[in-house]
Amino acid sequence: MDADFDIRYTDRPITPFGGLTTVKNFYQNSGLQDVISSLPLPQPGSNRGYNPVDIIEGFLVSVILGARRLAHAGLLRHDKVVSEMFGWSKGMASESTFSRFFKKFDVELNDEVFVELNRWWFTKLKVKYHTVDIDSTVITRYGNQEGVEVGYNPRKPGRGSHHPLIAFAAEARMVIQSWMRTGDSVSSTDIEEFLAVLLKTLNKSKIGLVRADSGFFSETTLNILEENELKYIIAAKMYSGLVQEIFEADNWVPYSDGVDICSIECRLTGWNYARRIVVVRKSKDKHQRSGGKSLFAEYDEFSNYLYSAFVTNLELADRLIWDLYRHRAEAETQIRELKESYGLDGFCCEDFGATEAAFRWVCVAYNLMSLYKIALINSKHDPTLATLKFQCIAIASYLVRHSRKTTLVMSVNDRRRAFFDGLFQKIENITPKSKFLLKKKFLMN
Repeated sequence: MDADFDIRYTDRPITPFGGLTTVKNFYQNSGLQDVISSLPLPQPGSNRGYNPVDIIEGFLVSVILGARRLAHAGLLRHDKVVSEMFGWSKGMASESTFSRFFKKFDVELNDEVFVELNRWWFTKLKVKYHTVDIDSTVITRYGNQEGVEVGYNPRKPGRGSHHPLIAFAAEARMVIQSWMRTGDSVSSTDIEEFLAVLLKTLNKSKIGLVRADSGFFSETTLNILEENELKYIIAAKMYSGLVQEIFEADNWVPYSDGVDICSIECRLTGWNYARRIVVVRKSKDKHQRSGGKSLFAEYDEFSNYLYSAFVTNLELADRLIWDLYRHRAEAETQIRELKESYGLDGFCCEDFGATEAAFRWVCVAYNLMSLYKIALINSKHDPTLATLKFQCIAIASYLVRHSRKTTLVMSVNDRRRAFFDGLFQKIENITPKSKFLLKKKFLMN
């Protein structure tokens, strides 16, 4: 039998997100707030305008809580507890305030701000080398915003889109650098300039390996990596010269049931010299859903195989090259989480510079929560943002004021109080000079 409830209202400020105080304290103690305050952010046009740091913090919080549009972010204005928690003197910014603020960004200012900011993340990590995964993604748009063009769009052919480029630090699960690009870009568009900015962000001495899919398979990309003495594994496109070399290969070695692997030296058209290419072939019968291409359907000896190839300058066994490359799939998992949990495919503005600024601040929210997990969450598995919300953030809370002191009262039962006490203790010991040890080791170690 359903219970009947009377409905009453209260003016008492209550929030469903009291656990955000752990994020706020970590954000401040780690030094990130100081770094953002030091950036050349656009300033308000009058003394009554919002502090730009408050606007950025409000945007980051809205992203973490699930906003996908600036209008969603504006709805948090009604949560007075969160505003007081972060000390925003004018409260959460409105949709129009966010829109005007992001409109002040352009591509040049974005690079100036985010190169400096993204460099900071990697000063906080105790790690010798990073594995860098470069990937692109398609973001479908439904308007005529600047930069929206018709290009490669597998899910919505013919629909306008943006085609951003992102570089991840694999072990830390953090974004090193990200660019918004027009929808008619291909994967390798602007790759030379992007790599130059990436190397300003993360020193090449900290890069142990670069991985990318076949969209980045070009002489330009390989030359840049080699000139900077970087190790790489990049999926190869099946050009005719490479296909011929694979056809003539006779040094196949069994890798596992239905999988063979070999290595060839191949100089493709336009290359100044030969490079090592590791080739994998899989039996169609035993690996029906596997990736790869059917190359020699007209030859019985070859028709039952799917082929993949990877160019590399690593001096490791063929099987290790393939094993290392297969971990690159984590980049696609990170992009999926950025879209599904952080609204990476939202926040589209009329101006391209504004859209890119919002896009890159979303990546900052993602990095903040990645660093939060590294520093505070002791878990064998990497929890998603949705898990963190249930575990750490979605805690009903209210403020109590007594004797000029404000207390946040969190609704937490006895079993969970020890967990939160542990979090607060860890955060209290964090300072801007603190560095954090990755639980996941570099893939090459």
